Amino acid sequence: MELSLRKSHKLPLTLALLALVLLGAGSLYLTWHNLRQMHQTVFEHMLLSARSIARGLDIQLVEGARRMRRPGGPGGPGGPGMRNRRMPEALLPEARELFKEMVAQGDLLYIALYGPDMKPLLVVEQDDIKFDPPVGLFGMIDSMRESSTPVMIGNRPALLYGTIGQPMLLRIYGHSQYRMLPPQSQTTYLLLGLNAEKHLRQFKQYRRAALLQTGYIFLAGFVLWLLAVAYFQRREQGSKLTRLESFQANLLDNMPDGLLTLSTGGTILAANGSAHKLLDSPADKALVGMNWNDFSYESLQKFRRDNVIWEHALLSGKSLEFIFFPYFESMDEKRTMIIIRDRTDIADLEEDLYEARRLASIGSLAAGVAHEIRNPLSSLRGFAQLFADRFHDEPPYGTYATTMLQEADRLNRVVTDLLYLSRPHDLKPEQLDLKDLCDSMQTLMGFDLEHKGAEIDTGLETDTVYADPDGIRQVMLNLLVNSLDAVPQDEGLISISAKESGNGVWINICDNGPGMPEEIRKHALEPFFTDKPKGTGLGLAIVNTIMRGHSGRVTISGHDNSEPRTGTCVKLFFPNPRSEE
Repeated sequence: MELSLRKSHKLPLTLALLALVLLGAGSLYLTWHNLRQMHQTVFEHMLLSARSIARGLDIQLVEGARRMRRPGGPGGPGGPGMRNRRMPEALLPEARELFKEMVAQGDLLYIALYGPDMKPLLVVEQDDIKFDPPVGLFGMIDSMRESSTPVMIGNRPALLYGTIGQPMLLRIYGHSQYRMLPPQSQTTYLLLGLNAEKHLRQFKQYRRAALLQTGYIFLAGFVLWLLAVAYFQRREQGSKLTRLESFQANLLDNMPDGLLTLSTGGTILAANGSAHKLLDSPADKALVGMNWNDFSYESLQKFRRDNVIWEHALLSGKSLEFIFFPYFESMDEKRTMIIIRDRTDIADLEEDLYEARRLASIGSLAAGVAHEIRNPLSSLRGFAQLFADRFHDEPPYGTYATTMLQEADRLNRVVTDLLYLSRPHDLKPEQLDLKDLCDSMQTLMGFDLEHKGAEIDTGLETDTVYADPDGIRQVMLNLLVNSLDAVPQDEGLISISAKESGNGVWINICDNGPGMPEEIRKHALEPFFTDKPKGTGLGLAIVNTIMRGHSGRVTISGHDNSEPRTGTCVKLFFPNPRSEE
């Protein structure tokens, strides 16, 4: 079943997604900023290292040359030192060995000393890698006294650092042509190719860790968002389930049909409120736990279609319909569900329909019979009246004529009843005074009551009844005539009582006759059914027709002949007028 939700969780989920996007964007920006700062720090550290190495190397070159020229030394008087002043190229092997030692340590890939004409004086490269510095580098060094730029030296990343060396380096290590230059032109360039692999490796490790951390934060945020989505979905499903359970519980408790769940042994496992009402369960006794087989009812009809069983039954005066069908809570748990429907009103409607069809058949028959009988009957009655008057003093012809006249009148009444039964008159109910009605019945039946030696006792608890004046008089007259025929001679007692119920008035007409057996009560309201030797079987049928015209009903109670003098009681229900609403 589909149910609408009172509150949507789309807004919280959208806000959570927006927060996740902002978190991811912030994490990426912070990571990028940190990596940029780290890269700048690594570059500055490499530049600082290159400066330190260049400065130390510059000093070592000058101090080494000075040591070579000290007196007594290799460059002292009479020694090779005097020759070194004439040939500075003799100092280059010493400087080259110094450069090679520094390159061999692995921190430097390239060391070079350039003259003012930007030609190399001394170049040492790791693994004999050929490298030519960029041309623009010397211009940058001249303008800023130092310059640095990232380069690739033999497929290795490096930081190329260049600075201006001391002027005396040119006089020490330069050729003779450089010595004639003025001091301001005796510029030397010291270039270092610092190996950046170790520094970049650390930077890459830091970058990997930062990216992993950012990815972890973003993944954690995404997982939290998924958990939030799952939570809201679970909450939404829980809310739906709770509302559905509440809806189903209210539906089952307030549905007009009863609902039972039985175990395989017939034990009632669940029952709704209507089941208690339809099965007349006591208020202090629950249906759950009872066994269905303990209920006794009169089965009227039972048939099966596939796995569903329909059964019509009578229980406590109600016409019920039981529908049995199986269902499985699991593969191993089989249950039986029973739907209980109250068919009492439907049975009454079916009975009314059956009665209407039967009366329609009788009406069509009566219409034709009445036309064919009444015309000859009028002629016969006229001759019977003539003979009764002429042979009044001549027995037995006068007696015969009188009998013919009485039977003609009785036959005429039968035809009249048939016509009334087939075509009931339109009823116009109104509020009637019950005391006046009972007094009129007492007057109308006075001679017959006196002849029978019976009396009528009235007990009215209400004053008025809503009924058609002619219709209720005919109903009461037919019932009083039947009661008068049933009561004993000189001891007959007929009681008329009236009592108001919640939605109408009950009028009871009872007698102290022998009572009506159950077999007769079942068919008493059917046309042409009678247990009287001279009865037509139309009196109670007309009563039933008039009461149906009032939207009321007739019930008859009596006892078997085994309990004499218990009498018969006919109860008439006249509903109150409907409001305009």
